[in-house]
Amino acid sequence: MSDPVFDRPREVELTEPGGLSSFSLLRERRDFRTLFTAVCISEVGDALNYIALMWLALERGGALGVVAVRLADSIPAFFFGLHGGVAADRWDRKKLMVGADVARGLVLVPVAVAGLAGSLPLWGLVVAAFLLEAATSYYAPAYGATIPAVVERRNVQGANALVQGAAQALSIAGWAAAAVLLTFLPVSIFFAVDAVTFFVSALLTLRIAVRLLPVAAEAAPRLREGLDALRPLHSLFVGVCVFGIAMTFTTGSWISGVPTLVRDSLHEGPGGFSVLMIGFALGAIAVGALLARIRVRNKARASMLAWTLYLPAYGLIAIAMSLPLAVVGAVFSGAGETCSYVLLNSAAQEEVDDRVLGRVMGVISFVHRGAHATGLLLVSPLFAVAATRPLFGAVALIVPLIGLAGAVLVSRDRAAVAR
Repeated sequence: MSDPVFDRPREVELTEPGGLSSFSLLRERRDFRTLFTAVCISEVGDALNYIALMWLALERGGALGVVAVRLADSIPAFFFGLHGGVAADRWDRKKLMVGADVARGLVLVPVAVAGLAGSLPLWGLVVAAFLLEAATSYYAPAYGATIPAVVERRNVQGANALVQGAAQALSIAGWAAAAVLLTFLPVSIFFAVDAVTFFVSALLTLRIAVRLLPVAAEAAPRLREGLDALRPLHSLFVGVCVFGIAMTFTTGSWISGVPTLVRDSLHEGPGGFSVLMIGFALGAIAVGALLARIRVRNKARASMLAWTLYLPAYGLIAIAMSLPLAVVGAVFSGAGETCSYVLLNSAAQEEVDDRVLGRVMGVISFVHRGAHATGLLLVSPLFAVAATRPLFGAVALIVPLIGLAGAVLVSRDRAAVAR
């Protein structure tokens, strides 16, 4: 009898009848190509914006300033994430994405002007981060619900993998460009560049031809209906829960633990942290390329098993005595998180009816982005009172166990149903 958790035929299919390769999607699906281009352009601006936001937060408020800005760009998920999903099932999803892009661009214009004038206070950065994330809470569910409409459900994994891999590659390019541009340009100019990319993204999104109105003409869709649709899909429901818990541990550890380890244990400066960020992105790119070619059959369960990659990821970071070994750990970290994220989103896009898909994607976005806030609040403070290496070692064990527990739970339920 095959193992119920690691049974390969249930997990991986090298081909899927009728499915298109990721690059075929770019050639043959005009609307996907347009959306992909919009996301890529916006991603370059976001990479520059991240450098500017973190650097100015550090200058204005030190380490506490960075924490304040990171909280400000995480907490809005709790206030708007679920409503963003309801909005994606109530209104035209294309207009919702365009509106979110325009809103984000408009937020950044006064920030860029104030920064270039030398009058941008820390509270201005905090407000800007909050508003940007609030708008993203409406963009993300609408975008997630749009993917099946532009590529068809059987192609969602390849589409998600391609977008995620390209986004990470462009993040590296953006960080590298920032290093060069900062030698002769003020950092606040990056806010202006990011604003322009959002406006361009909005214009491109307007060109999508496919009808993105919700299937059902509900006057007032309710969040409960989305949750009710998610519960019977037990693997997906458990996968979302596992994702939220695991992300709380991993992001809380990364945000506070990695900079502390780089500075105090590896005796490296900001450049060392940047190298680790690039390692994370390279892991994400590698997994994106792999998932674009290899189709996973049981996506929700595989998304839980992906968290086992954090055993070598944070295990290596915990024992690293040099930067190269820590970078290898960062590569595994990027691979694990990206694999789980792509597969979980793809599972929802394949299995959930379009009438409630926006609300389910809103729940996933809420869990994903909200986990950054819970990680900051619940896990990051531990690095201020306990040794960094033992904490990373503990998380390296806890996170894989969370993923395995979820996979075993759904496997047993499947076996019980089969009997």
